[in-house]
Amino acid sequence: MVLIGKITRTRGNKGELIVSLAPGAAAPRAGSKVELRSSRRVQPYTVEGISLSAGEAVLALGGVDGIPDALRLVGCELWAGAPQAVAADDPGLLGFRVFDRQGECWGTVTSQPRFSLNQVLEVTDEGSGRTILVPWHEELVVRLDRASGILVIDPPPGLRELNR
Repeated sequence: MVLIGKITRTRGNKGELIVSLAPGAAAPRAGSKVELRSSRRVQPYTVEGISLSAGEAVLALGGVDGIPDALRLVGCELWAGAPQAVAADDPGLLGFRVFDRQGECWGTVTSQPRFSLNQVLEVTDEGSGRTILVPWHEELVVRLDRASGILVIDPPPGLRELNR
C-alpha cells in the first residue's frame, strides 16, 4: 500500500470527499480497494467514483452516503495498492535541475522523500554542496519540463536563506 493523499474536506450532500493528493501519487480508479487510516483505525472502502483536478481528487466511496458519514472521514489518510506500471515508470523528480523565476540555478534534486503529506525536495547546490529543502507545492511550481529535466519554481522570499 502507498499513501495517495489526505482527506481534507467534504463536498456536496452525497458524501463526496476532497482528497489532497500526495506528489507523484497515482489516484485510485473506480472499483479499486482503498484504506482510510487514522490514528485509531484502518477502514477498507471501494472507490465508486473519482474525478481529478489540480492536485486534488473528488472521491465517492461505497458506504459513504451523506455528510455525517463523510465528516467522520475528514483527516484520514488514503492508502491504496500502487499500480505496478505507474510506480515503475514514475522516476519522480530525481536529477531535475531547479531554477527560480529569475533564472538562477538552485541545484539538482537529489532526494524526494515520500513519507508524509508535507513533501519536500532536497536540492543540492552543485557549487557549495549545500542542501536546500524546497516544499513540493503546486503554487510554487511555475513549470515542470520532464523532457529536459527542468523544474522552475517561484519560491517565497527567504526560502533559500531559511535552509542555511
